[in-house]
Amino acid sequence: MLIIPVAVYSALMFVLWLTAHKNRLPGIPSSENKTIISIVVACHNEEKYIKSLLKCLVKQNYPSDNYEVIIVDDSSTDFTCEVINSFINSLPSSDNVTIRLYPSPGHGKKSAVRYGISNANGEVILTTDADCRMGPRWVSSYSACYEKCSPDMMLASVTDLSDNSFVSSFARYEFAALQTITEATALLGHPVMCNGANMGFSKEAYMNHAGELHDEIASGDDIFLLHAVKRSGGKISYLSCGAAAVETASAVSAAALLSQRARWASKAYLYRDASTIILAAVTAACNAAVTAAAIASCFNTRFIIVTGIIYVLRMIPDYLIISQHMKKRKEHMPLHLFIVMDLFYPFYFITVAFLSILPSMRLFRQRKPAL
Repeated sequence: MLIIPVAVYSALMFVLWLTAHKNRLPGIPSSENKTIISIVVACHNEEKYIKSLLKCLVKQNYPSDNYEVIIVDDSSTDFTCEVINSFINSLPSSDNVTIRLYPSPGHGKKSAVRYGISNANGEVILTTDADCRMGPRWVSSYSACYEKCSPDMMLASVTDLSDNSFVSSFARYEFAALQTITEATALLGHPVMCNGANMGFSKEAYMNHAGELHDEIASGDDIFLLHAVKRSGGKISYLSCGAAAVETASAVSAAALLSQRARWASKAYLYRDASTIILAAVTAACNAAVTAAAIASCFNTRFIIVTGIIYVLRMIPDYLIISQHMKKRKEHMPLHLFIVMDLFYPFYFITVAFLSILPSMRLFRQRKPAL
């Protein structure tokens, strides 16, 4: 019986891989670059990263009169605001890009993002994180998609940067799998996830669904907005072009990685989207089955062959899914490293699921932002 959930998972992952594999990287379609765009960034204690992001944003190949950058500071206690103000003051007079810094009137990223959007002049809102980097055609790629397709929401790729440590590499490969799944499900018309580090939406769509973003918890404005737009029948597009991708810093320790993933998972009890729930259930059942088989084989040698079959059945689509994103980045995933990580992954998944239901996570997800 243990092989059934693994077989279902493998079949589903193969379909998603095939969908992403058939989606070739297109160039940026031509556009008039007339869309007024506001880039909203919420930050908290990001003095080490925010200047690099601002450098990327002012170098966009887009008419400077047609986009603005709005930074909302979420009660930073370091020199984040000083770094931002210094950067603004150092801009040459010939640079017409508008950068505005606001203190958040509330508490938490969700409140900061909402305040930034409420003060935005753009028809289209782009969000990213303070520790992200992007190329000079990032804004123009979103503009081209919006002018061509008029979507309510736009999703794009996020690449997790890391060093060569095992934990960082593990996080990068897991993140690569999430990006392929994001792409494939969006292309199939059933998007199940997104990342606030790289997405766009019309201001109208956001304001229409601002009351559905679960203010009772401190995070999740990205995925809850996605689900709200889906429920309303809104149009959601995926930007496959490489120019739309951003890079972000990865977790640097095992504790940080587990904490981050547990926070992500702690919101799952509020999901009502059928596609998201089905995918989560299939993935959980598969990892539970693999873990149970591995543990059973330690006590009964008859399970060793079954465990081996289950692992191979699971590893093949996992490898395809991860390598799909890596190839688009022109990177290579060593097979031996993947095997070690995939052997370990089911136990990691169960650990994250357990941590997500601990009282500390419940306090996190029930914490209301200050008004």
